[in-house]
Amino acid sequence: MARQEYLHGFDRKEQMRLLHQARFLEPYVYRGVDLEFKETLLEVGCGVGAQTEILCRRFPDLKITGVDRSDAQLAVARKILKAKLKHGQVTLREQDAQQLKLAKKDYDAAFLCWLLEHVPDPVAVLKGVRKHLRKGATIYCSEVFNQTLFLEPYSPAYLKYWFEFNDLQCSINGHPFIGAQLGHLLKEAGFVNIQTEIRPFHFDSREPEKRATFTEYFFDILLSAEDSLLASGRVDKKTIAEMKREVEVVKKAKDAVFFYAFVRATATAP
Repeated sequence: MARQEYLHGFDRKEQMRLLHQARFLEPYVYRGVDLEFKETLLEVGCGVGAQTEILCRRFPDLKITGVDRSDAQLAVARKILKAKLKHGQVTLREQDAQQLKLAKKDYDAAFLCWLLEHVPDPVAVLKGVRKHLRKGATIYCSEVFNQTLFLEPYSPAYLKYWFEFNDLQCSINGHPFIGAQLGHLLKEAGFVNIQTEIRPFHFDSREPEKRATFTEYFFDILLSAEDSLLASGRVDKKTIAEMKREVEVVKKAKDAVFFYAFVRATATAP
């Protein structure tokens, strides 16, 4: 099996960033997620429990099994979800998403968020999930589509860093553009009734506060890979300093534009 690495690392700062990210993007990620009448959910790649926490709050009657391969991430999830674990709403399992070993046909729905970009074999993950879903169960997948990033004013250091960020992820068998492939991947994994939707973040002078907030939020994502990019020699400190300067310009410029889009896919287990 291809090696599997995590671009952002597992330190405390990154774990807190994941929690913030989930809450920050909640209005966008959860639009159209309907689990009101589902009883059991399989969340693959639950990490620190950031999405699990939101799922529990939005759907308090849902029983959730969260799976992640990292004990470091699950240790944080156990603290955050302590009450939910105690009362049986949540169960956490340490497993590789590419080799799931759970009760077959046991779940009414599945939820994957920002996971497939990090695994070498996304189809293996999706096939594994399908095997554990009951007939007619719904899968929700939200994934990155990093080709879509656009900034105005022109920010060459930022774009250089962004290219190296994505290239590094590709070099460790990740998939920074996987959102565009979700329909195909779900079909290959045997799902039916597949639907995909482009979900944009597009902010200009009409919403200057949101524009600045999203620019800062996205910048934090880039900086989460700073150590890895420096260690690999892909960028230097001069590039990072210039990128930081450009971000401040984008946040404040009257005619600034921030655009990025992710992809939401839904499908049904046959």
